[in-house]
Amino acid sequence: MTRTQPVELVTMVMVTDPQTGNVLVEDKVNVPWKAGHSFPGGHVEVGESCAAAAIREVVEETGLSLTAVDFCGTCEWFSADRQQRKLGLLYRGHQFTGEIKASEEGPIYWFDPQKLTVENSAESLLTLLRVFRGEVPAVASDDWDGKLHVDASQQL
Repeated sequence: MTRTQPVELVTMVMVTDPQTGNVLVEDKVNVPWKAGHSFPGGHVEVGESCAAAAIREVVEETGLSLTAVDFCGTCEWFSADRQQRKLGLLYRGHQFTGEIKASEEGPIYWFDPQKLTVENSAESLLTLLRVFRGEVPAVASDDWDGKLHVDASQQL
């Protein structure tokens, strides 16, 4: 039985302002899923550690330099034949320097996390919040870039 498969690695970071409790949201443009509020993140480059990629993506997309990130869980998308996967590594960060500035990815700003809704957020962000908040360790989708769900076996 083969135990290897092609894997695309991505990261996402929930950056929180420790003084206000607000989170940094990005309204990414040109995405293959429902657009809306999302968190910064992107692809891990070949040879780059996942945590380093998360920190790099935050700098590139927001202008903020995180001094540390904490791993909090995963999200996964599978190809229709389940022979390929996209593995998302999710991190939290609240120690940073710099000022926020938008990138070509889209507008970015601080936002009250209590005001994140299905209507104003990107596809599956509220499901991802369950991982960021430590309610569940992982979420997945059977569709590439599809809607994420919590596997019943992953409930804490």
